[in-house]
Amino acid sequence: MRKLLIVISALLFCVEFVQAQMKVVDFKLLESDQDANTYGTMKYDDNGDKAALIKIVTPAKDLNFDGGSLGTVAADYKNGEWWLYVPRFARKLTINSEKYGKLTEYKYPIPIEGARTYEMLLDLNVGRYVLISTSVPKSEIVIDGEYVGESPIKKYLFYGTHTIQSQNERYEGSEGLDIGPMDKKELRHFNLKMRDMSDHFGDVVIKADEKTEIYFNNRMVGVGSWKTQLREGSYSLIARKLDCDSAVTNFTVVAQKENEITANEPIAHTGYLRTFMRTPNAKAVYNSNRYLNLEDNNLLQVGTYLVSFSAKGYYPTQREYTVRHNELTIDTVALEKIKYIKPKAFYFGAGYTMRPMGGITALAGVTYKNIDLQASYTFGLGVSDDVFWYNIAEGNDNYQSTMTYKRSCFAVKLGYQIELTERLGITPQVGYQIEQLSGTVTDGTNKFGDGASANCISIGAKLLYAPAQRFYLFAAPEFSIGMSKDNNFQSISDASNITAGGFMISLGAIFNF
Repeated sequence: MRKLLIVISALLFCVEFVQAQMKVVDFKLLESDQDANTYGTMKYDDNGDKAALIKIVTPAKDLNFDGGSLGTVAADYKNGEWWLYVPRFARKLTINSEKYGKLTEYKYPIPIEGARTYEMLLDLNVGRYVLISTSVPKSEIVIDGEYVGESPIKKYLFYGTHTIQSQNERYEGSEGLDIGPMDKKELRHFNLKMRDMSDHFGDVVIKADEKTEIYFNNRMVGVGSWKTQLREGSYSLIARKLDCDSAVTNFTVVAQKENEITANEPIAHTGYLRTFMRTPNAKAVYNSNRYLNLEDNNLLQVGTYLVSFSAKGYYPTQREYTVRHNELTIDTVALEKIKYIKPKAFYFGAGYTMRPMGGITALAGVTYKNIDLQASYTFGLGVSDDVFWYNIAEGNDNYQSTMTYKRSCFAVKLGYQIELTERLGITPQVGYQIEQLSGTVTDGTNKFGDGASANCISIGAKLLYAPAQRFYLFAAPEFSIGMSKDNNFQSISDASNITAGGFMISLGAIFNF
Protein backbone atom coordinates (compact mmCIF):
# COMPACT_ATOMS: atom_id res chain seq x y z
CA MET A 1 0.00 0.00 0.00
CA ARG A 2 2.88 2.36 0.88
CA LYS A 3 4.56 1.70 -2.48
CA LEU A 4 1.31 2.49 -4.29
CA LEU A 5 1.03 5.80 -2.46
CA ILE A 6 4.63 6.61 -3.42
CA VAL A 7 3.89 5.97 -7.10
CA ILE A 8 0.73 8.11 -6.99
CA SER A 9 2.58 10.92 -5.21
CA ALA A 10 5.38 10.78 -7.76
CA LEU A 11 2.89 11.07 -10.64
CA LEU A 12 1.19 14.04 -9.02
CA PHE A 13 4.62 15.59 -8.35
CA CYS A 14 5.56 15.48 -12.03
CA VAL A 15 3.23 18.40 -12.75
CA GLU A 16 4.98 20.48 -10.09
CA PHE A 17 8.45 19.25 -11.23
CA VAL A 18 8.08 20.85 -14.68
CA GLN A 19 8.43 24.25 -13.01
CA ALA A 20 10.71 23.08 -10.19
CA GLN A 21 14.24 24.39 -9.78
CA MET A 22 17.34 22.87 -8.21
CA LYS A 23 18.25 24.02 -4.73
CA VAL A 24 21.07 23.53 -2.25
CA VAL A 25 20.29 21.33 0.72
CA ASP A 26 23.62 21.86 2.49
CA PHE A 27 26.94 23.66 1.94
CA LYS A 28 29.89 23.30 4.30
CA LEU A 29 33.67 23.31 4.64
CA LEU A 30 35.33 19.86 4.80
CA GLU A 31 37.98 20.58 7.39
CA SER A 32 39.99 17.36 6.96
CA ASP A 33 39.73 17.04 3.15
CA GLN A 34 43.06 17.99 1.52
CA ASP A 35 42.20 17.32 -2.15
CA ALA A 36 42.33 21.07 -2.93
CA ASN A 37 45.85 21.29 -1.53
CA THR A 38 47.40 17.99 -2.73
CA TYR A 39 49.68 17.46 -5.71
CA GLY A 40 47.74 15.82 -8.53
CA THR A 41 44.31 17.09 -7.44
CA MET A 42 44.92 20.78 -6.74
CA LYS A 43 44.51 23.45 -9.46
CA TYR A 44 45.47 27.10 -9.86
CA ASP A 45 43.36 30.09 -10.91
CA ASP A 46 44.39 32.71 -13.49
CA ASN A 47 46.33 34.63 -10.86
CA GLY A 48 48.50 31.63 -9.99
CA ASP A 49 46.75 31.07 -6.63
CA LYS A 50 45.48 27.69 -5.48
CA ALA A 51 41.79 27.32 -6.29
CA ALA A 52 39.07 26.17 -3.92
CA LEU A 53 37.39 22.81 -4.57
CA ILE A 54 33.63 22.30 -4.24
CA LYS A 55 32.51 18.67 -4.27
CA ILE A 56 28.91 18.56 -5.51
CA VAL A 57 27.35 15.21 -4.59
CA THR A 58 24.85 14.49 -7.39
CA PRO A 59 24.04 11.88 -10.04
CA ALA A 60 23.44 14.63 -12.64
CA LYS A 61 26.17 14.61 -15.27
CA ASP A 62 24.82 17.35 -17.57
CA LEU A 63 25.48 20.33 -15.30
CA ASN A 64 26.93 23.60 -16.55
CA PHE A 65 28.50 26.11 -14.15
CA ASP A 66 28.72 29.92 -14.21
CA GLY A 67 30.77 31.63 -11.51
CA GLY A 68 29.81 35.18 -12.46
CA SER A 69 32.50 37.82 -12.88
CA LEU A 70 35.20 35.64 -11.23
CA GLY A 71 34.28 32.60 -13.32
CA THR A 72 35.34 29.02 -12.59
CA VAL A 73 38.68 27.23 -12.95
CA ALA A 74 37.75 23.65 -13.91
CA ALA A 75 35.02 21.03 -13.49
CA ASP A 76 35.34 17.21 -13.55
CA TYR A 77 32.73 14.50 -12.86
CA LYS A 78 34.05 11.44 -10.98
CA ASN A 79 32.53 8.72 -8.80
CA GLY A 80 29.10 10.39 -8.38
CA GLU A 81 30.51 13.87 -7.67
CA TRP A 82 31.25 17.06 -9.57
CA TRP A 83 34.65 18.46 -8.60
CA LEU A 84 34.22 22.18 -9.27
CA TYR A 85 37.29 24.40 -8.86
CA VAL A 86 36.59 28.10 -8.26
CA PRO A 87 38.88 31.09 -7.51
CA ARG A 88 39.30 32.15 -3.90
CA PHE A 89 36.87 34.86 -2.80
CA ALA A 90 34.21 33.43 -5.21
CA ARG A 91 30.77 34.59 -4.06
CA LYS A 92 28.07 32.99 -6.17
CA LEU A 93 27.32 30.16 -8.57
CA THR A 94 24.71 29.46 -11.25
CA ILE A 95 24.05 25.86 -12.32
CA ASN A 96 22.11 24.89 -15.47
CA SER A 97 20.77 21.51 -16.56
CA GLU A 98 18.48 20.73 -19.48
CA LYS A 99 17.06 17.80 -17.51
CA TYR A 100 16.88 19.13 -13.95
CA GLY A 101 16.35 22.89 -14.32
CA LYS A 102 18.41 25.76 -12.97
CA LEU A 103 19.97 27.09 -9.78
CA THR A 104 20.28 30.86 -10.20
CA GLU A 105 23.05 32.88 -8.53
CA TYR A 106 23.43 30.80 -5.42
CA LYS A 107 25.42 32.82 -2.89
CA TYR A 108 27.90 30.87 -0.84
CA PRO A 109 26.95 31.00 2.84
CA ILE A 110 30.58 30.98 4.00
CA PRO A 111 33.74 32.65 2.62
CA ILE A 112 35.52 30.72 -0.12
CA GLU A 113 39.25 30.32 0.61
CA GLY A 114 41.93 29.02 -1.76
CA ALA A 115 43.30 25.47 -1.27
CA ARG A 116 40.24 24.48 0.83
CA THR A 117 37.61 21.81 0.07
CA TYR A 118 33.84 22.32 0.39
CA GLU A 119 30.79 20.06 0.00
CA MET A 120 27.52 20.96 -1.69
CA LEU A 121 24.37 18.83 -1.52
CA LEU A 122 22.36 19.79 -4.60
CA ASP A 123 18.70 18.79 -4.62
CA LEU A 124 17.49 18.00 -8.14
CA ASN A 125 13.83 17.77 -7.00
CA VAL A 126 13.72 14.14 -8.16
CA GLY A 127 14.99 12.48 -4.98
CA ARG A 128 16.77 13.17 -1.72
CA TYR A 129 20.12 12.75 -0.01
CA VAL A 130 20.68 9.73 2.20
CA LEU A 131 23.62 9.08 4.52
CA ILE A 132 23.97 5.29 4.53
CA SER A 133 25.76 3.70 7.48
CA THR A 134 26.03 0.07 8.59
CA SER A 135 26.14 -1.71 11.92
CA VAL A 136 29.58 -3.03 10.89
CA PRO A 137 31.78 -0.04 9.90
CA LYS A 138 33.49 0.20 6.50
CA SER A 139 31.28 -2.36 4.83
CA GLU A 140 30.82 -2.57 1.06
CA ILE A 141 27.60 -0.87 -0.10
CA VAL A 142 25.63 -1.98 -3.16
CA ILE A 143 22.59 0.05 -4.25
CA ASP A 144 20.24 -1.60 -6.74
CA GLY A 145 23.01 -4.01 -7.75
CA GLU A 146 25.69 -1.33 -8.24
CA TYR A 147 28.71 -1.07 -5.95
CA VAL A 148 28.99 2.53 -4.69
CA GLY A 149 31.71 2.40 -1.99
CA GLU A 150 32.22 1.73 1.72
CA SER A 151 30.04 2.87 4.57
CA PRO A 152 29.36 5.52 5.66
CA ILE A 153 28.52 7.00 2.25
CA LYS A 154 26.38 9.91 1.14
CA LYS A 155 24.24 9.37 -2.00
CA TYR A 156 21.46 11.17 -3.82
CA LEU A 157 18.68 8.61 -4.47
CA PHE A 158 15.85 9.11 -6.95
CA TYR A 159 12.25 8.69 -5.92
CA GLY A 160 11.22 5.07 -5.74
CA THR A 161 12.18 1.90 -3.89
CA HIS A 162 15.84 1.00 -3.63
CA THR A 163 17.56 -2.15 -2.43
CA ILE A 164 20.49 -1.46 -0.12
CA GLN A 165 22.92 -4.34 0.43
CA SER A 166 26.15 -4.51 2.42
CA GLN A 167 28.89 -7.05 3.09
CA ASN A 168 31.94 -7.15 5.33
CA GLU A 169 33.62 -10.54 5.44
CA ARG A 170 31.03 -12.81 7.11
CA TYR A 171 28.55 -10.04 7.87
CA GLU A 172 25.70 -9.22 5.47
CA GLY A 173 22.74 -6.91 5.35
CA SER A 174 19.92 -6.19 2.88
CA GLU A 175 16.94 -3.88 3.16
CA GLY A 176 14.59 -1.86 0.95
CA LEU A 177 14.51 1.94 1.17
CA ASP A 178 11.58 4.02 -0.12
CA ILE A 179 12.20 7.57 -1.30
CA GLY A 180 9.06 9.68 -1.95
CA PRO A 181 8.45 13.24 -3.20
CA MET A 182 6.61 14.12 -0.01
CA ASP A 183 9.60 13.31 2.21
CA LYS A 184 11.46 16.08 3.94
CA LYS A 185 14.37 17.48 1.93
CA GLU A 186 17.01 17.46 4.65
CA LEU A 187 19.68 14.74 4.76
CA ARG A 188 18.17 11.40 5.70
CA HIS A 189 20.09 8.95 7.86
CA PHE A 190 19.74 5.27 7.10
CA ASN A 191 21.49 2.57 9.14
CA LEU A 192 21.60 -0.92 7.65
CA LYS A 193 21.62 -3.72 10.18
CA MET A 194 24.05 -6.54 9.40
CA ARG A 195 24.19 -10.04 10.82
CA ASP A 196 26.79 -12.76 11.09
CA MET A 197 26.40 -15.28 8.24
CA SER A 198 29.35 -17.48 9.21
CA ASP A 199 27.42 -20.70 8.65
CA HIS A 200 27.02 -19.76 5.00
CA PHE A 201 30.66 -18.79 4.35
CA GLY A 202 33.74 -20.73 3.32
CA ASP A 203 37.41 -19.85 3.35
CA VAL A 204 38.74 -19.19 -0.17
CA VAL A 205 42.37 -19.36 -1.31
CA ILE A 206 43.10 -18.30 -4.88
CA LYS A 207 46.50 -19.29 -6.31
CA ALA A 208 48.11 -17.94 -9.47
CA ASP A 209 51.49 -17.17 -11.00
CA GLU A 210 53.44 -14.67 -8.87
CA LYS A 211 53.07 -11.92 -11.52
CA THR A 212 49.37 -12.52 -12.21
CA GLU A 213 46.88 -9.89 -11.05
CA ILE A 214 43.61 -11.28 -9.64
CA TYR A 215 40.38 -9.32 -10.23
CA PHE A 216 37.13 -10.01 -8.40
CA ASN A 217 33.97 -7.93 -8.86
CA ASN A 218 35.91 -5.61 -11.20
CA ARG A 219 38.53 -4.83 -8.54
CA MET A 220 42.10 -6.06 -8.19
CA VAL A 221 42.25 -8.05 -4.96
CA GLY A 222 45.72 -9.59 -5.13
CA VAL A 223 48.84 -10.44 -7.13
CA GLY A 224 49.86 -14.09 -7.24
CA SER A 225 47.41 -15.12 -4.52
CA TRP A 226 44.31 -13.98 -2.64
CA LYS A 227 42.77 -15.19 0.61
CA THR A 228 39.23 -14.25 1.56
CA GLN A 229 35.89 -15.53 2.83
CA LEU A 230 32.91 -15.81 0.50
CA ARG A 231 29.33 -16.84 0.85
CA GLU A 232 28.44 -20.24 -0.54
CA GLY A 233 27.63 -20.12 -4.25
CA SER A 234 29.16 -19.72 -7.68
CA TYR A 235 31.63 -16.98 -8.60
CA SER A 236 34.09 -16.00 -11.28
CA LEU A 237 37.39 -14.14 -11.25
CA ILE A 238 39.67 -12.70 -13.91
CA ALA A 239 43.43 -13.27 -14.07
CA ARG A 240 45.46 -10.62 -15.86
CA LYS A 241 49.14 -10.32 -16.73
CA LEU A 242 51.21 -7.94 -18.81
CA ASP A 243 51.36 -8.93 -22.50
CA CYS A 244 48.71 -11.64 -22.01
CA ASP A 245 45.03 -12.19 -22.76
CA SER A 246 42.96 -12.28 -19.58
CA ALA A 247 41.63 -15.62 -18.36
CA VAL A 248 38.32 -16.23 -16.55
CA THR A 249 38.05 -18.83 -13.78
CA ASN A 250 34.63 -19.99 -12.56
CA PHE A 251 34.51 -21.57 -9.11
CA THR A 252 32.05 -22.70 -6.44
CA VAL A 253 32.39 -21.95 -2.74
CA VAL A 254 31.26 -24.58 -0.25
CA ALA A 255 30.27 -23.25 3.19
CA GLN A 256 32.40 -24.05 6.27
CA LYS A 257 35.24 -25.49 4.16
CA GLU A 258 38.55 -24.27 2.78
CA ASN A 259 38.10 -23.83 -0.94
CA GLU A 260 41.42 -23.83 -2.82
CA ILE A 261 41.21 -22.61 -6.41
CA THR A 262 43.97 -22.39 -9.00
CA ALA A 263 43.29 -19.52 -11.36
CA ASN A 264 43.49 -20.18 -15.08
CA GLU A 265 46.70 -18.63 -16.39
CA PRO A 266 46.43 -15.67 -18.78
CA ILE A 267 47.35 -16.65 -22.31
CA ALA A 268 50.67 -15.08 -23.27
CA HIS A 269 50.82 -12.84 -26.32
CA THR A 270 53.17 -14.26 -28.94
CA GLY A 271 55.04 -13.17 -32.03
CA TYR A 272 57.55 -14.64 -34.46
CA LEU A 273 61.34 -14.36 -34.84
CA ARG A 274 63.12 -15.48 -37.98
CA THR A 275 66.89 -15.25 -38.54
CA PHE A 276 68.56 -15.94 -41.87
CA MET A 277 72.10 -17.31 -41.31
CA ARG A 278 74.88 -16.67 -43.78
CA THR A 279 77.34 -18.94 -41.93
CA PRO A 280 77.27 -22.75 -42.38
CA ASN A 281 76.57 -25.04 -39.41
CA ALA A 282 75.75 -22.10 -37.12
CA LYS A 283 73.72 -22.34 -33.92
CA ALA A 284 71.49 -19.74 -32.24
CA VAL A 285 70.74 -19.93 -28.51
CA TYR A 286 68.46 -17.76 -26.33
CA ASN A 287 67.65 -17.92 -22.61
CA SER A 288 71.02 -19.68 -22.13
CA ASN A 289 69.89 -23.13 -23.33
CA ARG A 290 67.06 -22.84 -25.87
CA TYR A 291 67.79 -23.13 -29.58
CA LEU A 292 66.23 -21.17 -32.45
CA ASN A 293 65.34 -22.92 -35.67
CA LEU A 294 67.37 -20.88 -38.12
CA GLU A 295 65.54 -19.60 -41.19
CA ASP A 296 62.19 -20.80 -39.76
CA ASN A 297 59.50 -18.80 -37.96
CA ASN A 298 60.03 -19.29 -34.20
CA LEU A 299 56.91 -18.71 -32.08
CA LEU A 300 57.95 -16.82 -28.93
CA GLN A 301 56.24 -14.92 -26.14
CA VAL A 302 56.41 -11.17 -26.59
CA GLY A 303 59.44 -9.60 -24.98
CA THR A 304 63.13 -8.89 -25.49
CA TYR A 305 65.54 -11.72 -26.25
CA LEU A 306 69.35 -11.81 -26.33
CA VAL A 307 70.35 -14.41 -28.92
CA SER A 308 73.89 -15.87 -29.12
CA PHE A 309 75.12 -17.03 -32.56
CA SER A 310 78.11 -19.36 -32.92
CA ALA A 311 79.81 -21.64 -35.43
CA LYS A 312 83.09 -23.54 -35.45
CA GLY A 313 85.86 -21.39 -36.88
CA TYR A 314 83.93 -18.12 -36.50
CA TYR A 315 83.78 -15.39 -33.88
CA PRO A 316 80.54 -15.70 -31.83
CA THR A 317 78.20 -12.72 -31.62
CA GLN A 318 75.04 -11.65 -29.78
CA ARG A 319 72.02 -9.70 -30.97
CA GLU A 320 68.98 -8.39 -29.13
CA TYR A 321 65.49 -8.74 -30.58
CA THR A 322 62.10 -7.43 -29.45
CA VAL A 323 59.22 -9.78 -30.30
CA ARG A 324 55.86 -8.00 -30.60
CA HIS A 325 52.33 -9.38 -30.48
CA ASN A 326 51.31 -11.06 -33.75
CA GLU A 327 54.32 -9.56 -35.57
CA LEU A 328 57.22 -11.18 -37.44
CA THR A 329 60.74 -9.95 -36.63
CA ILE A 330 63.31 -10.77 -39.34
CA ASP A 331 67.11 -10.43 -39.33
CA THR A 332 70.09 -11.67 -41.34
CA VAL A 333 73.27 -12.72 -39.52
CA ALA A 334 76.75 -13.42 -40.92
CA LEU A 335 79.53 -14.40 -38.52
CA GLU A 336 83.09 -13.18 -38.99
CA LYS A 337 85.60 -15.91 -39.70
CA ILE A 338 88.25 -16.35 -36.99
CA LYS A 339 91.71 -15.12 -38.01
CA TYR A 340 94.07 -17.66 -36.48
CA ILE A 341 97.06 -16.00 -38.15
CA LYS A 342 96.29 -12.48 -36.99
CA PRO A 343 97.54 -9.48 -39.00
CA LYS A 344 97.26 -7.25 -35.92
CA ALA A 345 98.17 -8.52 -32.47
CA PHE A 346 100.36 -8.23 -29.41
CA TYR A 347 102.13 -11.44 -28.41
CA PHE A 348 104.56 -13.01 -25.99
CA GLY A 349 105.99 -16.48 -25.65
CA ALA A 350 108.93 -18.70 -24.79
CA GLY A 351 110.95 -21.52 -26.31
CA TYR A 352 114.31 -23.21 -26.52
CA THR A 353 117.06 -22.11 -28.87
CA MET A 354 119.18 -24.96 -30.22
CA ARG A 355 122.75 -23.98 -31.13
CA PRO A 356 126.18 -24.40 -29.59
CA MET A 357 125.78 -23.02 -26.08
CA GLY A 358 121.94 -22.61 -26.56
CA GLY A 359 119.36 -21.74 -23.93
CA ILE A 360 115.84 -20.65 -23.00
CA THR A 361 114.40 -17.80 -25.09
CA ALA A 362 111.71 -15.36 -23.97
CA LEU A 363 110.14 -13.16 -26.65
CA ALA A 364 107.51 -10.46 -27.08
CA GLY A 365 106.34 -8.45 -30.03
CA VAL A 366 103.63 -6.70 -31.95
CA THR A 367 102.15 -7.26 -35.39
CA TYR A 368 100.46 -4.41 -37.22
CA LYS A 369 99.16 -4.80 -40.75
CA ASN A 370 101.32 -7.95 -40.97
CA ILE A 371 104.52 -6.05 -40.10
CA ASP A 372 106.11 -7.90 -37.20
CA LEU A 373 108.49 -6.29 -34.69
CA GLN A 374 109.96 -8.71 -32.14
CA ALA A 375 112.36 -8.53 -29.21
CA SER A 376 113.84 -11.60 -27.52
CA TYR A 377 116.35 -12.61 -24.90
CA THR A 378 118.07 -15.99 -24.67
CA PHE A 379 119.28 -17.14 -21.27
CA GLY A 380 122.35 -19.28 -21.95
CA LEU A 381 122.30 -22.81 -20.56
CA GLY A 382 124.91 -24.61 -22.68
CA VAL A 383 128.51 -24.52 -21.41
CA SER A 384 131.55 -24.10 -23.62
CA ASP A 385 134.64 -26.30 -23.64
CA ASP A 386 137.45 -25.36 -21.27
CA VAL A 387 139.32 -22.25 -22.24
CA PHE A 388 142.89 -21.94 -20.91
CA TRP A 389 144.36 -18.57 -20.13
CA TYR A 390 148.13 -17.88 -20.15
CA ASN A 391 150.17 -14.85 -19.40
CA ILE A 392 152.73 -14.50 -22.21
CA ALA A 393 155.66 -12.49 -20.96
CA GLU A 394 159.18 -12.33 -22.43
CA GLY A 395 158.36 -15.36 -24.55
CA ASN A 396 157.38 -17.57 -21.62
CA ASP A 397 153.83 -18.99 -21.32
CA ASN A 398 152.65 -18.56 -17.75
CA TYR A 399 149.43 -20.52 -16.99
CA GLN A 400 146.72 -18.40 -15.24
CA SER A 401 143.24 -20.01 -15.20
CA THR A 402 140.85 -22.42 -16.85
CA MET A 403 137.40 -20.92 -17.74
CA THR A 404 134.04 -22.08 -19.17
CA TYR A 405 131.42 -19.75 -20.68
CA LYS A 406 127.66 -19.47 -21.25
CA ARG A 407 126.23 -17.30 -24.00
CA SER A 408 123.20 -14.99 -23.60
CA CYS A 409 121.74 -13.08 -26.52
CA PHE A 410 119.50 -10.03 -26.92
CA ALA A 411 117.87 -9.72 -30.38
CA VAL A 412 115.56 -7.35 -32.23
CA LYS A 413 113.93 -8.62 -35.43
CA LEU A 414 111.75 -7.08 -38.12
CA GLY A 415 109.62 -9.21 -40.42
CA TYR A 416 106.53 -9.43 -42.60
CA GLN A 417 103.87 -12.03 -41.71
CA ILE A 418 102.39 -14.12 -44.55
CA GLU A 419 99.28 -16.28 -44.09
CA LEU A 420 99.84 -19.58 -45.87
CA THR A 421 96.62 -21.32 -44.79
CA GLU A 422 93.92 -20.69 -42.19
CA ARG A 423 96.18 -21.93 -39.39
CA LEU A 424 99.68 -21.74 -40.91
CA GLY A 425 101.86 -18.65 -41.41
CA ILE A 426 105.47 -17.65 -42.05
CA THR A 427 107.31 -14.44 -41.16
CA PRO A 428 110.65 -13.79 -42.92
CA GLN A 429 112.88 -11.77 -40.53
CA VAL A 430 116.06 -9.77 -40.40
CA GLY A 431 117.57 -8.83 -37.08
CA TYR A 432 120.30 -7.41 -34.93
CA GLN A 433 121.84 -9.39 -32.03
CA ILE A 434 124.15 -8.72 -29.13
CA GLU A 435 125.83 -11.83 -27.77
CA GLN A 436 127.40 -11.74 -24.32
CA LEU A 437 129.53 -14.32 -22.51
CA SER A 438 129.44 -15.00 -18.78
CA GLY A 439 132.49 -16.87 -17.47
CA THR A 440 133.05 -19.34 -14.67
CA VAL A 441 136.52 -20.24 -13.25
CA THR A 442 137.00 -24.00 -13.15
CA ASP A 443 140.72 -23.91 -12.23
CA GLY A 444 142.96 -21.16 -11.04
CA THR A 445 142.21 -17.87 -9.38
CA ASN A 446 141.86 -15.27 -12.11
CA LYS A 447 138.62 -14.64 -13.98
CA PHE A 448 139.11 -13.67 -17.60
CA GLY A 449 136.70 -12.69 -20.36
CA ASP A 450 133.55 -12.35 -18.26
CA GLY A 451 131.12 -10.02 -20.08
CA ALA A 452 132.77 -10.35 -23.49
CA SER A 453 130.37 -9.32 -26.28
CA ALA A 454 129.89 -9.49 -30.05
CA ASN A 455 127.45 -7.84 -32.47
CA CYS A 456 125.69 -9.83 -35.20
CA ILE A 457 123.12 -9.44 -37.94
CA SER A 458 120.70 -12.28 -38.72
CA ILE A 459 118.37 -13.53 -41.38
CA GLY A 460 115.71 -16.17 -40.82
CA ALA A 461 112.01 -16.94 -40.64
CA LYS A 462 109.37 -17.67 -38.03
CA LEU A 463 107.00 -20.51 -38.91
CA LEU A 464 103.62 -20.34 -37.11
CA TYR A 465 101.00 -23.02 -36.52
CA ALA A 466 97.75 -22.08 -34.70
CA PRO A 467 96.07 -25.15 -33.11
CA ALA A 468 93.68 -22.80 -31.29
CA GLN A 469 92.64 -19.18 -31.35
CA ARG A 470 95.21 -16.86 -29.71
CA PHE A 471 97.84 -19.64 -29.51
CA TYR A 472 100.79 -20.40 -31.82
CA LEU A 473 103.44 -23.09 -31.95
CA PHE A 474 106.51 -21.72 -33.66
CA ALA A 475 109.80 -22.81 -35.19
CA ALA A 476 112.30 -20.08 -36.04
CA PRO A 477 115.47 -21.10 -37.95
CA GLU A 478 118.00 -18.34 -38.58
CA PHE A 479 121.59 -17.68 -39.50
CA SER A 480 123.54 -14.84 -37.91
CA ILE A 481 126.89 -13.34 -38.88
CA GLY A 482 129.26 -11.78 -36.37
CA MET A 483 130.03 -8.20 -37.37
CA SER A 484 132.21 -7.02 -34.50
CA LYS A 485 133.75 -8.42 -31.31
CA ASP A 486 135.45 -6.90 -28.34
CA ASN A 487 139.03 -8.02 -27.50
CA ASN A 488 137.98 -10.57 -24.87
CA PHE A 489 135.46 -12.19 -27.23
CA GLN A 490 138.12 -12.33 -29.93
CA SER A 491 140.63 -13.87 -27.53
CA ILE A 492 138.10 -16.48 -26.38
CA SER A 493 137.18 -17.31 -30.00
CA ASP A 494 140.86 -17.76 -30.87
CA ALA A 495 141.43 -20.09 -27.92
CA SER A 496 138.21 -22.19 -28.06
CA ASN A 497 135.23 -23.43 -30.05
CA ILE A 498 133.19 -20.29 -29.32
CA THR A 499 132.20 -18.24 -32.38
CA ALA A 500 129.88 -15.27 -32.79
CA GLY A 501 126.70 -16.00 -34.77
CA GLY A 502 126.09 -19.20 -36.66
CA PHE A 503 123.03 -21.31 -37.41
CA MET A 504 120.34 -21.81 -34.77
CA ILE A 505 116.70 -22.75 -34.47
CA SER A 506 114.18 -21.81 -31.77
CA LEU A 507 111.10 -23.91 -30.91
CA GLY A 508 108.32 -22.81 -28.57
CA ALA A 509 104.84 -21.40 -28.04
CA ILE A 510 103.30 -17.92 -28.35
CA PHE A 511 100.14 -16.38 -26.93
CA ASN A 512 98.63 -13.51 -28.94
CA PHE A 513 95.94 -10.94 -28.17
